[in-house]
Amino acid sequence: MRVLFVYTDINTMGFGGRSYHFGIGILSAVLKQKKHQTKLFYVRAKAQMKYIFKEIKSFNPDIIGFTSDSTQIAYVKNILLGLGSLKNTFTLLGGCHATLAPECLAETGGLDAICLGEGEDTLTELADSLKGAREASDIRGLWFKSKERGIVKNPMRPFIADLDSLPFSDYELFDYQKVIDSDFNRLSFMLSRGCPFNCTFCASPALGRLQQGNYVRFMSVARAIAELQYLKSKYRFKTIFFADDIFTINKEFVSEFCQSYKKEIDIPFETNARVEMISQELLSHLKEAGCFKIHMGIEHGNEDFRKKVLNRQMDNSQIIDAFMKVRNSGIACKSYNIVGFPYETKQLHEDTVRLNRSINPDGHVCYIFQPYPGTKLYDICQENNFIDKKRNIFKIFSRRDTILNMPDFSAAAIVRSQRNFSYRVYKNSSLRKALVYKIYYSGYAERLMRLAAPLKNFLRYFAMR
Repeated sequence: MRVLFVYTDINTMGFGGRSYHFGIGILSAVLKQKKHQTKLFYVRAKAQMKYIFKEIKSFNPDIIGFTSDSTQIAYVKNILLGLGSLKNTFTLLGGCHATLAPECLAETGGLDAICLGEGEDTLTELADSLKGAREASDIRGLWFKSKERGIVKNPMRPFIADLDSLPFSDYELFDYQKVIDSDFNRLSFMLSRGCPFNCTFCASPALGRLQQGNYVRFMSVARAIAELQYLKSKYRFKTIFFADDIFTINKEFVSEFCQSYKKEIDIPFETNARVEMISQELLSHLKEAGCFKIHMGIEHGNEDFRKKVLNRQMDNSQIIDAFMKVRNSGIACKSYNIVGFPYETKQLHEDTVRLNRSINPDGHVCYIFQPYPGTKLYDICQENNFIDKKRNIFKIFSRRDTILNMPDFSAAAIVRSQRNFSYRVYKNSSLRKALVYKIYYSGYAERLMRLAAPLKNFLRYFAMR
């Protein structure tokens, strides 16, 4: 069977950046393991969507598989609408949006089915079933449209228990060297799945409740090192980013991994960490293994708001202490921040500016809140009519614009706060850094980058790293 993956990555990276989708990569790998053929149609701009017809004609897929979160679903629906009814081609949607908002199946013309939860076994069973001209009526994790039965809702399957049982991801599907090059010679890697925390703005807690089994799982150290060795032999890169949410949650795993990593890989790396997990012992292991930067989520600077609205129970003193420990260990630190939460005001946002200013992180990002279906904050937005249904989703720049319309924090004020955040954080400590961030987050950044192409990489590197 031939499976064409369609990945919309519109208005997400900016300035020429490319991304690798870990989910599509592993799905392609398991399909190829079963002797199916795969191909990728990577959509980085709306203007590219029309070329899918040429791709379909040349590849002649039996299955077209889409993945989407809620920021991309409008583009997926638009593509499906343009495709209409394809003869002898099965259309499937997976990912966070399909899993947490499965009603999208009934609402989306041209879509035959959705995959709920982890899709490796569901997709391979579907491909095998269609290859044998058998009905896919009992495949767990699959909801599909039936002329006789309407929407058929099969039960979920459990989480994959053993990540070591999966093949190496299919990196070539994405022309992975181009992805690395676009991220300043940095390779991204994940060796775990799931997160045990319950932040109200994140889709992960809802995903963890939908399937049976352990949600938080790690590869073995040996398995992770083996795949990293493969990547080291195949691609050119200078650093590695471990994109796992909870890389540092298991002290024993970190200790064992760092020892093996230093011996077998020995490439500078950066990773995410929770401030509650930071300790001198942990930092010692990471530093010795070659860690040069740790990313930690602040999200909001008001302690009471962070605890009650976001369900992030760390104190400001813990946050300040964690960043200080990281810096004192000789590792750079980066903060994650969000603006535009429901119930937030401009005055509350000032606390996020002040906390970052006092920490003075080496790098940071400030995103605009997006209400993802399945999250507690999405429900709050719905109950309070905060979501502006009149806004054109195709004009929303993912994580840099808002679809909320709140009486105490207007959409325009939220966007201004996000664009000015970096300048206000750094203006007293480094005016040069503040001005570069000011340009990067301005509404004219993309246009300026096109006019000043030689400066594009410097500005993007300075702002993002």
